[in-house]
Amino acid sequence: MSADLDDLQRKLDALKEAGRRAEERMGDFGQMREQISELQAAATSADRSVTVTASPGGVTGIEFTQDAMRLSPAQLSSTVMSTLQLAVAEAARKQAEIVQEYVPDSDVLDRVLRTQEELFGAQPEQPEAPVDDDEQPDSFLDGRR
Repeated sequence: MSADLDDLQRKLDALKEAGRRAEERMGDFGQMREQISELQAAATSADRSVTVTASPGGVTGIEFTQDAMRLSPAQLSSTVMSTLQLAVAEAARKQAEIVQEYVPDSDVLDRVLRTQEELFGAQPEQPEAPVDDDEQPDSFLDGRR
């Protein structure tokens, strides 16, 4: 009977320890969720005319300098899209780094980096810098200068 009680006590202790570890992990996941919810990534175009800010939920802001107003519509569109890709890719990498920190046996960071390399090459393509005003097509804002 004493052996049965000892066995039950060991099982109860193991169960308590498993519960303690589960509570600890839940606390860690709460911290992870908080870090991810606060995450922001910003990217600025090579010509510094556009800055995009992104979070894991998507784009949170797009800012233009006066130089952006000198770009043709096609150039501005290309610059915004390229910069947007950079910001979203950076937000995804940062999120994966946070997850990897809390779940070290996961390969989430490697998978994100591999996917981004397949989609963009080593890095998403940087937008081209604008050409001189003399060589540049008329801007959509020329009538407002």
